[in-house]
Amino acid sequence: MTTDTENPPSWALQALEAPADEHELVHHGVPLRYRSWGTPGRPGLVLVHGAMAHARWWDIIAPRLAADFHVLAPHLSGMGDSGHRDAYSTALFADEVVAAMDHAGLGSDTVVVGHSMGGVVALALGGRHGARVRGVVVLDSPIHPPHHPSPFDPSKAPYRPKTLCADRDRAASRFVLLPPQPCPHPYLLRHVARHSVAALAGGWSWKFDDALFRKLEKVEPWRLLEALEIPLALIYGEQSAVFDASVRAYVGDLARRRGWPMFAIPGGHHHLMLDSPRALTAALHGLLAGWPGPVGREPRVGG
Repeated sequence: MTTDTENPPSWALQALEAPADEHELVHHGVPLRYRSWGTPGRPGLVLVHGAMAHARWWDIIAPRLAADFHVLAPHLSGMGDSGHRDAYSTALFADEVVAAMDHAGLGSDTVVVGHSMGGVVALALGGRHGARVRGVVVLDSPIHPPHHPSPFDPSKAPYRPKTLCADRDRAASRFVLLPPQPCPHPYLLRHVARHSVAALAGGWSWKFDDALFRKLEKVEPWRLLEALEIPLALIYGEQSAVFDASVRAYVGDLARRRGWPMFAIPGGHHHLMLDSPRALTAALHGLLAGWPGPVGREPRVGG
């Protein structure tokens, strides 16, 4: 029997079926693609996905912000619909985001929102290109304290070499969330999964570069956080396995001292756009209505 959670409700279907423009540019010899919603000329809002993810993770969120912002969601290189590289770094990803902003004509009234690894990319962007944005929002990123080793070792990332499947549905059925967590919206999992695979020679498999973490330059996110000089806000899932007690204590103390807004999504886990899409959208609307300062018009508040 089909349950209500298996099919998108009207608010979700409206977002998932909202039209988006597809764009492509070349950055350092590699094709980069991004999606956009809303009207050029409005304040910019860039949504940066996490590790091994892609721009389509934001399809449930971006259209609901497009009434007030010109919204972009890039596919970082090595992931999604963008090309692969011989080497990757957080700084390079930050430069890719700025390249997409320039390509789309976004101005310095832009806010960059990054989830998980994308939040670390947003911090790097704020440090490298602070004049290009008016603020950075970090969503549930693993920013562990100095001298406190992260439980995540990129060299031992749980991404096995690609295996081929006979068809798209079979490949998409292998999709799982890492770290594991509940998701009350299985239609969102199906949506993300179907856009995570592509036809390759001999079958279907993941779009991401399965050697990405072996090619990725190591970075210490806490250094980027402590060096940041532009406005920052932090949102995390109340039950997140990534934004754990040590992260909350360290980042929370720094946020209090720096005056950074920091708050939890009640009941939320790590993948907030999948488990708490309406709460996350409302949180972003509320935050951006008054932070980090006026940009010439007052955005609408509400989910």
